[in-house]
Amino acid sequence: MTEFLLDSFLLHRHPEFISGSIHTNHNSIIMNLLLIAIGGALGSIARYLSSEAIISLVKTNNSLVAKFPWGTFFVNVLGSMIAGILYYFVIKNFDNFDPRLKVFLFAGFLGGFTTFSAFSLDFFRLASAGQYSQALLYAFASVAISIMALFFGFYSTKLIIS
Repeated sequence: MTEFLLDSFLLHRHPEFISGSIHTNHNSIIMNLLLIAIGGALGSIARYLSSEAIISLVKTNNSLVAKFPWGTFFVNVLGSMIAGILYYFVIKNFDNFDPRLKVFLFAGFLGGFTTFSAFSLDFFRLASAGQYSQALLYAFASVAISIMALFFGFYSTKLIIS
């Protein structure tokens, strides 16, 4: 069951990771999970340090500028740029690119650094395939529905707890 769930997740998010390059035996599942965990931990640390560095650089007396979430904004933009760079190398060297490194970098490091990079990469894939209306719908729906879901989660929890 675990193999099916992980394969389904990876195939849905990153079909190129499964195409014969990642075996579905128990040892490789464990190795992939370890690579994701280590990469995720490093990505989370990098997110925290990057965000704090940007926040300290942007300190200002201007309340409008100071209240903008510069750290998150920077991490999302940087993570998306890194995803684009890495994806270029994966496509260019697909047969020679170690599938464990793909799992470590994309699902692990970038997953811990920012999930916005996955969103940006999904948008890029749709747009690059000429599916512009789907790409725009995906972008709008992802942002709008995610924000609505956050509000719903917050206020429904507040209502239940109160």
